[in-house]
Amino acid sequence: MNNDTQNRPTISDRLYMHRLYWECKEQPYPLAAFRVEEDFFFSRHFQAARPFLVPGKRITPEMLSVEDFLPDYERMFQVSEEVGQDAFWTAEPFTGIPWMEAILGCEICAGEESFISKPWLKDLREVDTIQLDPKNPWFQKYLEFTEKLVALSHGRFPVGMPIMRGPSDMVGALMGQTEMVYALTDEPKRMKQFFLKVTDIFLQVQEAQTNRIPPFFGGSALGFYHVWCPGPSIWYQDDLSALLSPGMFREFLAPTSRKICEGFPYTAVHLHPASFFMLDEILSNNALKAVEVNKDVGGPTVEEMLPELKKILDKKNLILWGDLSLQDLVCVRKNLPLRGLFFHIITPSMEKANELLAFIRSWRN
Repeated sequence: MNNDTQNRPTISDRLYMHRLYWECKEQPYPLAAFRVEEDFFFSRHFQAARPFLVPGKRITPEMLSVEDFLPDYERMFQVSEEVGQDAFWTAEPFTGIPWMEAILGCEICAGEESFISKPWLKDLREVDTIQLDPKNPWFQKYLEFTEKLVALSHGRFPVGMPIMRGPSDMVGALMGQTEMVYALTDEPKRMKQFFLKVTDIFLQVQEAQTNRIPPFFGGSALGFYHVWCPGPSIWYQDDLSALLSPGMFREFLAPTSRKICEGFPYTAVHLHPASFFMLDEILSNNALKAVEVNKDVGGPTVEEMLPELKKILDKKNLILWGDLSLQDLVCVRKNLPLRGLFFHIITPSMEKANELLAFIRSWRN
C-alpha cells in the first residue's frame, strides 16, 4: 500500500470511525492501531530506559529524567503517522514502570527486559496505613511524565494512562500472590477492604492525571491501546483474577470492577485468554463497555478464541491486541461481525503494517 497523503484519513474521518465503533454500529472496516516494534518488550524500546535494564538494579524515581524519554515518544508518534492509521497514537507515562506498585510502596528493580516490584506487606493490619501521599516521589514522577507529554503533544496526539494494574494485581504485588490467595479464605473481610482501598487509590491517581490532560477533540484516549473515546475514559486489568474461581471473583473483584467503571462513559478491561473462564462474570458488569483480549505468545490462536470473541461482541466492544497476522485478520473477517471491532497490531516493520492496513481497509469493498 502506498501511504501517500491522499490515502490518509482526515481527522474527521478518524473521529467518525471511532464514534461508529463505540456506538456498535456497522463499520466500513475495523479500526486499527499499529505499533511497529520487533517484540513485546516495550521497556527496551525506549533508548532512555536501556541504561536501567540491569538485572537486580534498584530503580528510584529521581533516576528517571523525563526529558531523556521525550525523543523516544516523538519517534514513536512519527512512526504511527507514517503508517497512516485510523487510530490516534497515544502517549502515556513510561509504561515499563509498574507505577501503582511503586506508588503503593513497593521497591522497583530492573530485569534484562522490564521492571518488577517486590512485595512488602507482611500483615493485613498494615493495610490501614496505605494511602496516597500527594508528595509521594513516584506519584510526582508519574504526574511529571503526564505534564511533559501534554506539552510535547501540543495538541498533536492524546495523552493517557499506561499499564496500571488492577485491584488483584496491586494486592498480589503488595503481599505476594500466594499469600493473597490464602488470605481470601483466611481473612475475607480484610481482603475485601484491601481490594477497595487500592481501588480508591488507583482512582485518585487517575483523577490527578486526568486533571492534567486537556481534551483531545472533545474526548480522551485509552492509553496503551490507543482507542479514542468521545468522552472521559478509563481502563484497568485484573490479571491475578486468573487465580480465583468465578465465585471468588464475584465476591471480591466484581465490586471493585464496578467501582472503577462508575462515572466513566467509556471503559475497558484488559484480558488474557487464561482468564476466559471468568468471562461471564466480567461481561455482567453493565458499566463496562469494551473488553481487550491479548493474542498471547504461545497462547490460543485467534481461531481458537472465536467462541469467546463472539461472546464479547454479543455484549461489548472488542479490542484485539497482539502480533496479528494476515491469517488472523482473514479469520476475523469470516467469522466476526463488523461492529465494535478494534485491532491493536504489533508488527516488526513498516512494510508489514502497510500490508495489514491495506487488507483491513479492503473490507469496505
